[in-house]
Amino acid sequence: MSLLAGAAAFFGALLLAAALRTHYYRWAAPRLGPATEGEPTTVLLPVRNEESNVAECLATLLAQTASPRVRVIDDSSTDRTAEIVREIQAREPRLELVEAGELPPGWRGKVHALEVGSQGVETPWILSTDADTRHHPELLARVHATVRERQLDALSIAGFQEARGLGENLLTPAVFALLDALLGDWRRVASGESTLANGQFILVRRAALEAIGGFEAIRNKPLDDVALAIQLREKGIRNGFLRAPEMLRVRMYRGLGEAFRGWRRNLGGLSRGRPGQLAVLLGLLLVPPILLLLAIARGDWTAAAVAWVSGTAASVLFRSSSSHTVWTGLLYPVDSVLLAACLGLGWSDYRRGRLASWKGREMPLG
Repeated sequence: MSLLAGAAAFFGALLLAAALRTHYYRWAAPRLGPATEGEPTTVLLPVRNEESNVAECLATLLAQTASPRVRVIDDSSTDRTAEIVREIQAREPRLELVEAGELPPGWRGKVHALEVGSQGVETPWILSTDADTRHHPELLARVHATVRERQLDALSIAGFQEARGLGENLLTPAVFALLDALLGDWRRVASGESTLANGQFILVRRAALEAIGGFEAIRNKPLDDVALAIQLREKGIRNGFLRAPEMLRVRMYRGLGEAFRGWRRNLGGLSRGRPGQLAVLLGLLLVPPILLLLAIARGDWTAAAVAWVSGTAASVLFRSSSSHTVWTGLLYPVDSVLLAACLGLGWSDYRRGRLASWKGREMPLG
């Protein structure tokens, strides 16, 4: 075996080990408890130009067996979002629409909308969610049952991330393979001492939210969901994070362009300028494709086969364990290079102090 083939085998083994580890932890992740009677809850749904999402999202929230109140906070939408909500509000007494108003200096739009929406809430529980989510009818009831069982004050849910079309299927499953590989054992973050959260579904006890100073405590954080989890843990509040892809579906981005910009922004905030971790990740993502190209250029077809087969097997396994389309893994290393570019540019944005803009708003770091 040539030196090139040996290097390809080494890095391929690392990728396969990471894929097998992630597959196991996804399989072993704790599950939500069976549905029982829910507790009084107010859902806060911040929206900004979500006319393509808001009606379907509200339908799934209003169909919850736990019967929450739903408060939509319109963050200066310029499309038909508010009009659609008013049409549904006319026949749904549990639905309320409020205006977020002008964005104050030093605030991020979503967090400001949540702060406005939380004013005057009297229910003991608050659920914050996003317009691109679709909720199983028993989700909230099962989350409440799990909160009681695990004696938590907050619980966040990671759902199934939908990907449609080639571009989304190349990037989105790869991003979540990276995130789940970094997370590791889901049993650890489900225990109540998690500093992780997913802004697509965070149920928090109102008293716990008030104890950290409300949403104002995270008003300028680049990743508001993780920042909220950190604030809760610093106050000794029990926060859990569970995986429930069968109960929550989300399509965050539409098309490769939007997905790339969105993940560049999110990964930039997640990197927090850590060059050591970034170097390791970029090495795992880029060295195998480089070895593959070198092997092809030199006509070392054994090394090329080792590099492509091992990378493809890892990509397919990552996608299979997250229930995404597995055939896209055959396009390896395109997905790996896309993810590396997204990660690298996001880190560069973080170092410059400004994340990629989103929905017409700049994203300076607080």
